[in-house]
Amino acid sequence: MAYHVFIAGMELPVTPSKIQTKISNKNKTITLINEGEVNLLKTPGLTEITFDFMVPQVQYPFANPLQPASYYLGQLEKLKVKKQKFQFIVSRVSPAGKSLFRTNMKVSLEEYTITEDAKEGLDLIITVKLKQYRDFGTKSVVVKEATANTAQTV
Repeated sequence: MAYHVFIAGMELPVTPSKIQTKISNKNKTITLINEGEVNLLKTPGLTEITFDFMVPQVQYPFANPLQPASYYLGQLEKLKVKKQKFQFIVSRVSPAGKSLFRTNMKVSLEEYTITEDAKEGLDLIITVKLKQYRDFGTKSVVVKEATANTAQTV
């Protein structure tokens, strides 16, 4: 199976070996006087996505065409500093070339960690935490006052 992972249009050079998706609820448990505990069901919370990806410093056969590490680090820093929401896309394709399913959601970059480890040689490991972004805003309602001419009797 082939995975292609994109952060704000930037394809990761090496597909993460594991992507964790945490989907939480905001349910609340309360205790009623005579009924005991009950669970008040609420709208789900924001989804969190966590993964590690490698930024190779040499060309490997399994890596996408190589950009320098400064490119990936610069893109992540830009997303963080500019406080931008962006698309996170994971495209999954079977070995036969059939499209399986996609993850495509608006997210924000919550945090990232850069690890340089002698076990990885010159390669960097970047740990990323994303959080789902939901559009929001105020809504305006126009209320028209009824007049005697527009009122209807039943």
